[in-house]
Amino acid sequence: MDWDNIRVFLHVARTGRIIDAAQVLALDHSTISRRLSKLEESLGVQLFERAGRRLRITPAGEELRWSAAKLESIILREIGGLGAETTGMTGRVRIGAPEGLGIGYLGGRIAAIMQDYPNLDIELVALPQTYSLSSREADIAITLDRPEEGSLATRKLTDYALGFYATRAYLGRNGIPQTLEDLTGHTLCGYIAGLLHTKELAYLDVPDLKLAVRFASTSIIAQCAMVESGLAMGVLPAYLAARKPLLVPVLQSSFLLRRSYWLSVHEDLRRHARIRKTVDLLTAAVRRERSLFVKPSSTRDASKPQSSSD
Repeated sequence: MDWDNIRVFLHVARTGRIIDAAQVLALDHSTISRRLSKLEESLGVQLFERAGRRLRITPAGEELRWSAAKLESIILREIGGLGAETTGMTGRVRIGAPEGLGIGYLGGRIAAIMQDYPNLDIELVALPQTYSLSSREADIAITLDRPEEGSLATRKLTDYALGFYATRAYLGRNGIPQTLEDLTGHTLCGYIAGLLHTKELAYLDVPDLKLAVRFASTSIIAQCAMVESGLAMGVLPAYLAARKPLLVPVLQSSFLLRRSYWLSVHEDLRRHARIRKTVDLLTAAVRRERSLFVKPSSTRDASKPQSSSD
């Protein structure tokens, strides 16, 4: 039985669509279909049933997926790592991160972190979602929730602070809130409550206070742009607001949230030198700039008048 065909099957089983698997495997649609047919012919069973644009896996397919995943794990952990010490920092590492951290921090630092390793290719996936290491969506995953299941090696990357931010122009027109109750009279932006992928993002769920969000987005980058426009206030991570000169922190004494980023690697990959070293480099970079994550931008005073440069 050809491992390449089983590998193709496993990706299709995980994504549910040939077109998605084709993108991951860098193969065309017809090649994947041909390999699936060849695998079904060699096994004498049907592995998928068509359901519109998606494929529904059959009971026989489920059995093969379970076995194939075990075989993949052995290959990655016990065979794939055999040459890791000699090949070193060569190859590709895919990092899956929350959108805010990926775009607002890692995107501007990845090249500097990896500059001493010219044979290492980095893929940064920065989306408002979680990443499945068992499904090989990423080699390294950074999440807001600490993973509780799976064969993972997990460490805390950093804690980080969040608070309300606005522009001085906005505060000049609408006044500076002194208490949380004052927020009821302000225009707020935030997440779309029904589309949160983790409860850690429910920033505006304040006990005994009903806050109305006029502008909402699944993207923290879009929310930051809304606040920068001077038409709304919002809760932003301190590290994201730190490089935004128009933004000033508000209500620091009465509202300051703490969240954490967790970094995880599947046990199958933790022996690989390029994975270990990338984890160490990311961790060291974040720790060097710890103050950027844990302290709000308190040097900018909301009470000061707006200058011409603002």
